[in-house]
Amino acid sequence: MKSKSWHLDRRMALKAAGVSLALPWLEGMASDAAKLHRKRFFAGYFAYGVPMPADDADDRMEHGWFPMGEGKSYAAPRMHESIMPLRDKITFLSGLSHPAMRRTSAHKGADYFLTGANLLKTYDKQSISIDQHLAGELGNETRFPSLVMSSMGGVNRPYRSSTLSFDRSGRPIPAQNKPAEIFRRMFGEVTQSEQNALASRGSIIDEILGEAQDLNQRLGANDKRKMDEYLSSVREVERMTERTKLWQNTPKPEVDRNGLELDANPTSPEEYLTVMYNLLALAFQTDSTRVATFQTACEEAGLTDQFPSAIGLSNSSHSLSHEKKNYAKVAQYITFLNKMHSNFLKKLDSIQEDDGTLLDNTLCFYGCATSKTHQAINYPIILSGGQNMGFRHGSHLRYGDNVPLSNLFVTIANQLAAPSDQFSDSTSDITEVLG
Repeated sequence: MKSKSWHLDRRMALKAAGVSLALPWLEGMASDAAKLHRKRFFAGYFAYGVPMPADDADDRMEHGWFPMGEGKSYAAPRMHESIMPLRDKITFLSGLSHPAMRRTSAHKGADYFLTGANLLKTYDKQSISIDQHLAGELGNETRFPSLVMSSMGGVNRPYRSSTLSFDRSGRPIPAQNKPAEIFRRMFGEVTQSEQNALASRGSIIDEILGEAQDLNQRLGANDKRKMDEYLSSVREVERMTERTKLWQNTPKPEVDRNGLELDANPTSPEEYLTVMYNLLALAFQTDSTRVATFQTACEEAGLTDQFPSAIGLSNSSHSLSHEKKNYAKVAQYITFLNKMHSNFLKKLDSIQEDDGTLLDNTLCFYGCATSKTHQAINYPIILSGGQNMGFRHGSHLRYGDNVPLSNLFVTIANQLAAPSDQFSDSTSDITEVLG
């Protein structure tokens, strides 16, 4: 059949400053849909675990987190009502955890959630997180290799991290937490001062590398090792600087900021989480990035510990998590967090892209590194989306305590990036999540 005169080649791109910027999905590309699928990955995290009444308790389905039953016939507890309209696009997983960290107090959960590193005694063994592993391949065609967000921002400190993302050397990547600044970086104009700062940074890096190379020749073996680690960090900054320069003159997407409460902050939890999730959706929709993480709350006293105030609770999230008998309040709070996440998934699923939706082209991994408070086993996890990458949903999959969560990361890496035999402490892969 002859193609229509308005049919657009999917390979068409906008070119500027040496960068090819892929066009968004347009109806004129529909007949080429099979080639369209952009692969995206999102990882989200919440703190302190979930309520877990006994299976025979009267409030099991009222206040519990984990589904009852396995396979496609599972029954979802009440706190998951908001996500059930997407039942065919989500999978509950139970039993998975990171073996090396099962004896931790679990307040360091965010530090190892996406890395699987053994941080039980020392932070020196921290390793790359799965999102950054994927960003190494998926981030090559977008302005931002990844978008790292949290409600606290920065990196905080080891064992109380406020970022989920760690680079190839295990260094924490600072998270962004101010909606207005996130929006400006993604969609605002590049100012002259930013251009000057970028040029200056490049000059300084050149000087540092030149002097370091000369010094390195006069160092002993141990000092050379330390210097090599330092130079690796500098070269990473150099690589990021050069990448930013290439994109500097490429126009950013035009996005309407109306309806985005960019002034929201964690003192208004519902408004704040809503705008942060909306920014994530915009980042994917405009192809500004294809990899993102969001730590909704930190295992640390502070503003995020007061998120239960969004639903009228005076308790801190930490104190709620320690409840051992009456789970009504903590279940109410976790239900609120679940609703925020499900609203994000529904938004992705409402955006048409290719021969499906944005959710079909985005694998979303969401959960926590504890089940009950301080029990770093049986992580509560929801996997959603990614149908166009081979993922199939609609089930509750239960695994034994000996299955590492990193096995799932191997499967994710294989479906989204280059084939991988190993990630962190993995022993195999998990194929039950695939069609």
